[in-house]
Formats: sequence, structure tokens, C-alpha cells
Amino acid sequence: MNVRFFAAGLACAALLAGCGGDTPSAPAAQSAAPVRTLSVVPVTQQDHEAAVQRLYLAYFGRAADPDGLAFYTGVSQRLQLVADTGALYWRYGVDSGVRAVLDGMAQSREAGALYSSDHRATVAMMYRNLFNREPDPGGLAFWSDLLARGVFTRGQVPVALLSTASIDDLTVFDRKASLAAAFTRALDTPERAAHYSGDAAVAALRAVLGKVDANTSAAQEAALVQEALAAVAASPAASKVNAIVGARCVACHSATPTMPGFASAPRGIRFDTPEQIRADAYRIYVNVVQTQFMPYGNQTKMTQAERDIVRAWYEGGAL
Repeated sequence: MNVRFFAAGLACAALLAGCGGDTPSAPAAQSAAPVRTLSVVPVTQQDHEAAVQRLYLAYFGRAADPDGLAFYTGVSQRLQLVADTGALYWRYGVDSGVRAVLDGMAQSREAGALYSSDHRATVAMMYRNLFNREPDPGGLAFWSDLLARGVFTRGQVPVALLSTASIDDLTVFDRKASLAAAFTRALDTPERAAHYSGDAAVAALRAVLGKVDANTSAAQEAALVQEALAAVAASPAASKVNAIVGARCVACHSATPTMPGFASAPRGIRFDTPEQIRADAYRIYVNVVQTQFMPYGNQTKMTQAERDIVRAWYEGGAL
């Protein structure tokens, strides 16, 4: 470990503790941040999955989908990500692997769509995703200024906010993470997993996560999980179909195919945009639902539940 960097980090943390979860003028009992450590490394599969759910919540404001959970659980096991997400603030500065993961999430297409290019709007959204509240004026000015001056990156700010958060804010984050984990566990059928795809489904889940507060009980969490499952299932089909086509078809049918052996889209058919998908709705319906000829050889493992969503979308007018 770089000792000089770590010492500087400790000094920085002292400064941040006055500018994170509450306004600097708040009573000490409310604004004091808990002691953070570099310990508490997850041991079991369940521990690593819990750590991943916290990352999804911190960077995407949502629960992990089953495929994403499996992928990042492997990453967590490889990098030994600490269970305390706020402690990753320290690891970001001294561990290139952790820095690459957090920057990758912050620079992803999903994060790019979620967060504004405006630094103040981005910080405000991060507060909502983490703590279900608006930032205090001092915190908003402090963190947006750090982003504007390039002192911190968008990969750093969520974990830095957690590293300096108040007890009340951390309690809300923990409750949201628990609900997110319970929601993902409830995606235990192909139909439920298929419904949790697309912007509309994610937005429906975020709305339910936004109802969590520091006093949310276990019984209320269970009810919110059922509410989230119902809301996600009822979300518009077009968004789900776009996500399904993106996951199962675009590897070949794209201006830039990624499937080995394809230098260009077969027969020039491309599904890179929602407009292209809707324009070819009938062809998609025939090949995916009626004949099930596509994906070819089902190399991308489209499920029957996903085909059923495509059927409902087309028969409902491809809207």
C-alpha cells in the first residue's frame, strides 16, 4: 500500500466527514459518520452477492438482474470486494482492479443514461439512489464542485458518499440493499426474470425502492417485493423487447456484429435501435415466436418466457 497516499486519504476523509451525509451545521449526533474499516471481506457466495447488490444500488439505483448478479459475484470473489461498500472508497485509490470495476460501472451505458452531464444533477441523483432523499445544499455544492474540478471521478463519488454517510442514511441504504436482494431472489422463474428487462421495468423497480425509509420493517419489505414484481410485470412490453433483442439478437444483427464469424449483419438486417426493431416487428415475430428459427441454433439462449414477451408485444400492436 502507498503509505503517503493512505495518509493523505485519511486527511481527506476527515474533511469529507463534514460534507457528506448531512450539512456541516447539523448536530454532531446526527452528522457523525460511523467508523469505516478495510476489513469484513465477504466469505460465502451469499456475502458476495450482497456486496454486488450494493454496487448495483450505488451505481445504477436498482437491483441486479440474475445474469449481472452472477457475473459481478465472480468479480467480487476474484477481487475480494469488501462487504462495506463505503470502504471501497479507500480501495479505489490503491487497487487498480477495484478502480476498473467502479469506473466501468460509472461509465457504462446504463449509468450514462441515468445520470445527467450536469454535475449538480448527477450528485442529486446519486443521493436519491443511495439515501432516498435530496442532498443538503452544502453536500450538493461540495460534491458537484469536486466533480467539476476533476478532483473526484463519477466512479469515486458513490462510494465516497457512503464512506461519510450518517447513520440514518446508511440505514436507508442497507434497507434498500436488502429489498434489492430479495427482489432478485424472487426472480425465480423464467417469466419473472424475463419481465425484469428494459428501461420501463427498471424504472418501475426504482419507484418501489424509492419508498424505503429507515423504519421499513421486514414485513413491509416483503410487501414491497411483491409490489415490485407486479409493477415490473406490468411495465410496457416494448422496453422489454428492446432489451431481449439487444441481449439475444444484436450480436449478429448489428452494424458492428460481435458474434464470431459475422463480419456484417445477416441479410443486412440490423436491430441497433428501437426504431429498427419496431420496423421489423413482423419478421421478429415470425422468426422468434412462430418458427423459433431465431436466434440461429439458439446460440444466445433465448428463453421461452422471452419469446412469450415478444408474442405479447407483437400481438398487442408492437407498441
